[in-house]
Amino acid sequence: MLIIDCFSRDHSADGKRKTQAYEFSHEAELREFYDTGPGAASGHCLRIVHVQNADWARSFLLRKFNINARNDATGTSFGRWAVYDEPQRRAGKPVLNAKSFRSARDPWRGVSRCGFGMDYLKYYRPGAVPESDRVKEFQLCELNHWDPDKGNVPSPGYDVYVQRLSVYVQRSEGPVDISPDDDVNNPYISTPKSSAPVANGGPAEREREWECLPLMESMDNNSTIIIFEASHTGSAEDTLIGARREMETRWRRLMRLLPRENIPNEDLITVELMNIVLKDVLKGLQQSWAKLIGKCDEHVNILEDKIYESPADESRAPELWTNSALWLKVEKLISLHMSTIGEIQNNMRELADDVEPHEGWLHHTPEEFKSVETMVQEQLVKPTANLSDLVSSQRLFAAECL
Repeated sequence: MLIIDCFSRDHSADGKRKTQAYEFSHEAELREFYDTGPGAASGHCLRIVHVQNADWARSFLLRKFNINARNDATGTSFGRWAVYDEPQRRAGKPVLNAKSFRSARDPWRGVSRCGFGMDYLKYYRPGAVPESDRVKEFQLCELNHWDPDKGNVPSPGYDVYVQRLSVYVQRSEGPVDISPDDDVNNPYISTPKSSAPVANGGPAEREREWECLPLMESMDNNSTIIIFEASHTGSAEDTLIGARREMETRWRRLMRLLPRENIPNEDLITVELMNIVLKDVLKGLQQSWAKLIGKCDEHVNILEDKIYESPADESRAPELWTNSALWLKVEKLISLHMSTIGEIQNNMRELADDVEPHEGWLHHTPEEFKSVETMVQEQLVKPTANLSDLVSSQRLFAAECL
C-alpha cells in the first residue's frame, strides 16, 4: 500500500508545498508509521491512501478511520461495502453495481465523510487469472481477437472479469467543540458491560468488560482519501490504478498541480487536492472503459465477418443473442457509473460545506463518461442489432422461398 501526505507552505520547513510518500508491505510497518512515525503527526492538508490486494491494510484502516463501526451515531454504510474486496454474486454470477454513500458528520471526531464504490470490468489474457470455481464466478464473458501468432485468425483473446473499486473521503472540520448534552453521550468513551452469569450454577459472578469503539486518540481524523482495490490475479499492476504507474507518480507530485499563486486558506487547498484525486480516479475508470470497448469492438468485428460470409447460417443466432445480452449489462453498468458520479458531486458539495474547487467538483467527468456511453452504442449495441436484423431477414427470406 501507498500513503502520500501533502503539505502546504504553512506546514513545511522550507515554506514550499511538498508531498511525502511512504510504501508498506506489512501491517507492522503501517502500525509503526502511525504509532511513532510520520503518521502520528498532523499538519498535512491531505493524506492519500492507496490499498491494493492488502487485506491486512484494509482491516487496519477500516478501524483506524472508524469506517466499519456498528454504532448508529458514528457508523457508515460505506463500511459494509468496503469490507469486501470483490463484487456481489447472485446464483453464481457477478452482480454489477455502483453506489454512493451520502456525506455524514461525526461531531465527536470533527470530521465529515462520504464514499462511493464501483464495480468495473477488467480483461485478462486467458490463463492469467488462477483457475478456481470461486474466481470463475466473477468472469463475465470471453472476447475473441485476431491472433497475430496464428496468422490473424479469430481465437479466444480475453477473459473479462468484474472487479471492485471503493473510495472513502474524509474531511477534517478543525478543532472539536461540542457543548455538553446529557441526551447525546460521546460514543468514544468506554462504558462498562457486565458479562453473563457463570453457567455452572455457582454464584452469579460478573466480570467487568469494556466494549468500545477505537479510542479517539488512536484514530486518524485528518483530511484523507482512501482508495481500496483488489485484482483477481493478486497483482498490484492489475488494479485500476497500477502501482508506481502514471496515476501514483502524478500523486507523488500532487502539490505542483495546484496554481502557483497563493490559495487563501488551507481549507481551499484541501478541497482542490481532493477534487484532483477524485477526478484522476474516475479518469482512470473512464480510460479503462475505453480500452475494454476497443477489445469488445474487435470481438464484434469478428462476428460481423462470420455472419457476412454466410448470412443465412442460423447457427450464429445464439452467439448474437449472447452478445446482445452482454452489451445490455455493459450499458447498465455505465449508466450506474454516470448516475453515481452525479451523486458524488452532490455529496462532495455537502462534505466540503459548499467550499468549491475553482473548476467545480469533477469538472468534465460526466461528459467523459457520456462519451463512453456513446462508444458502447455506436461500436457494440447498434452493430450487433444490425447483425440480428440481417440474420432475421435472411430467415424470413428463406421461409418465403419455401
